[in-house]
Amino acid sequence: MVKFMELLSTGSRALDELLGGGIGRKVLTQIYGSFATGKTTLAAQVGLLNRGKVAYIDTEGGFSPERVALMAESRGIEPELALQKFIIFEPQDFKEQKRIVAKLKTLVDETFSLIVLDSITAHYRVEENKSRLLTELGKQLQILLWLSRKFNLGVIVVNQVHFDSKAGVSKPVAEHILGYKCKDILRLDKFNRPNVRVAVLERHRFRPEGGIVYFRITERGIEDI
Repeated sequence: MVKFMELLSTGSRALDELLGGGIGRKVLTQIYGSFATGKTTLAAQVGLLNRGKVAYIDTEGGFSPERVALMAESRGIEPELALQKFIIFEPQDFKEQKRIVAKLKTLVDETFSLIVLDSITAHYRVEENKSRLLTELGKQLQILLWLSRKFNLGVIVVNQVHFDSKAGVSKPVAEHILGYKCKDILRLDKFNRPNVRVAVLERHRFRPEGGIVYFRITERGIEDI
């Protein structure tokens, strides 16, 4: 039986410090932000750099094997071995996403270190009866939380944003249900320099909220500035 106890490193010293050492296990971590802020790159990098297999649910077609292979090679990791760690699921609608999340209960075991759902709200957003589906969204999050605790896993839930016209700011989709289930929340924003991004810690179990770090996106993935 394989046991992994440590936090999952992001590969960025600044991000790890912001998160109290890295992505936590036995807890759901929400990473949200607008398009091209590095959410998928960060999630894939956590899977790449840590021991254990990765169950990656890709709802938007954003996971690129070629990109991960390049990240691995640039870090001295054998690309083929790196890609073998990732078990990719590509649900085409919300109903299929529901089935895949439920299927994880029979697939995931102690050899896994991470589950990624990227993004959890892509299919949800295009459905008509969103209020009814909120309950189902909560059930999916509960399954992921159960798996994280049973097998000592990290779980990254990638989320999109929408513009709240009343508040005049961008907010995470399905903010309340995800905010209730996800104890650690990281927001990624663009910055006024090419390839530079901002990470803001909006919530954490033991780290102060509101912490900010900067990082850049390169062929290696996420790197410190």
